[in-house]
Parts: sequence; structure tokens; C-alpha cells
Amino acid sequence: MEQLKVELPKNVTDAITAAVFDTFKTAQKTSTNDWPLYLSKKQTCKYLNISNKTLNEWIATGDIPYKHIGKTYRFNRNDLDKFMATK
Repeated sequence: MEQLKVELPKNVTDAITAAVFDTFKTAQKTSTNDWPLYLSKKQTCKYLNISNKTLNEWIATGDIPYKHIGKTYRFNRNDLDKFMATK
């Protein structure tokens, strides 16, 4: 089988390279290492990219793992990652 080699113009390869580097920089900024291990409800919504209403529904049904201490809810980031992997 013959391989086809395509040469792209330098400005196209430069644009692709820049886009890839920008994507990596963005990914580094949103790394899970930037998040605390235990998240508040507001942080959890932002981390999971869900609404507060959805989070409250998941809490009410017992679907999502959380700790309830007095009036405070805390969500372990590692448990949330495992939970979302099953969704």
C-alpha cells in the first residue's frame, strides 16, 4: 500500500501548532490540581459544569456522593470524578 504524503503551507502548520499549544495551556489552567480536594456546592457545580438545581436533585435522590455537616455540604473531588465516570 502506497503512503500519501501531504505538504501543508507553513502558515497552516504554524496555525495548527499554535492551536495545539493554546489547547494545552488551557488544559493546564483547568487542571484538577487547581481544585481543592473538598468542594462546596458552588464549586461542585462549577467543577461538574452543572446547575445548582441539578446538584440539589442529585443530593435529594442520593445519587451523588457528599458529606453533610450541619448546614454545609462538601463533595470529595475524587468521588465526584468516579461518580461522573458512571453517568
